[in-house]
Amino acid sequence: MTDQKVQRAIVFRRVGDPSVLEDVRDWPVPVPSKGQILVAVKAAGVNPVDTYVRGGKDIPKFIIKTPQVSGGDFAGTVAAIPEGTVTDLEVGDRVYGLADGWAPWSRDGTYAQYTVVTASKAARIPEKVSYTDAAGVPIAGLTAWQALNATGLDAGSGKRIFISAGAGGVGTFAVQFAKLRGLHVTTSASPANADFLKDLGADEVYDYHKKNLVELYKDNPFDAVIDSRGGKDLWEARKVLKHNGALASVESNGYVRDYGWGGRAVHAYSFLRQKLTAIARLGPSFHPIFGRASGKDLTDIVGLVAEGKVKVIIDRTLPLGQAAAAHEYVGKGHTKGKVVLTVDEE
Repeated sequence: MTDQKVQRAIVFRRVGDPSVLEDVRDWPVPVPSKGQILVAVKAAGVNPVDTYVRGGKDIPKFIIKTPQVSGGDFAGTVAAIPEGTVTDLEVGDRVYGLADGWAPWSRDGTYAQYTVVTASKAARIPEKVSYTDAAGVPIAGLTAWQALNATGLDAGSGKRIFISAGAGGVGTFAVQFAKLRGLHVTTSASPANADFLKDLGADEVYDYHKKNLVELYKDNPFDAVIDSRGGKDLWEARKVLKHNGALASVESNGYVRDYGWGGRAVHAYSFLRQKLTAIARLGPSFHPIFGRASGKDLTDIVGLVAEGKVKVIIDRTLPLGQAAAAHEYVGKGHTKGKVVLTVDEE
């Protein structure tokens, strides 16, 4: 085990705007339990969900534990493995993943020098992949991977899929994964990102500023939709989906964004309605996606990155001490790919 007892970490002691994030130098180093490993963090991805938890507006406050280290994505090296932990990992191995402490009701996130993760949920980082790129994968990459798997579209089928918000963290991965599987990919984005997304593999880019999605595609519906916007946008996407199609809905703050505090009730109603419709086979199958930690999925994804088949799109990197600025930027909702914090050995 590491002899270090305290560490540098970005902590919030109450929910609020990005200014509540504190750069703390004496936060306790988490102690891994049997089955876990301790990781010395080199880089940490910043995700919209991090801002939701810190903000306390899009997630019920009563489930948010404070004080808390922010963050869920990490890339680093194995620092310690407790006795009794069954794993083929060794101290010093380069690993990445989704930390055990990333949930709102947990304490030890990844904007820190150390974090803990269940050994089976971490994956090795190939030498060709940097810590920064690896840290940009976990939540966004897992969500896109699992959403595409949920649609059930066969590889090489040429079937048509619509992916909302193609230039975002989830979208940039989903577009590439879908194209690799031989699907016809349509995504939404601003005109400024159209060429960028076509370079990633999109066959069509829908300009959500000027065109109506339903008018464009109601007569030529899709076999599947991956929606990461939620709220009103999800119901628009549903209207361009075949009756026997598949809707993978990435959980987001869309309903609160569109309906205010009443959005939670609308969200619950929408979830129940779509589930019952799917069960009765009166409409598309419905698959809520939360981005589940999986060592196997992470290994498959980072393998594609190492082979050059998938690009990790990094919008910008910032030092750990600028976590508040990173939250401010991500919270605006206009990132191209991922934002990553680099963790110095201080």
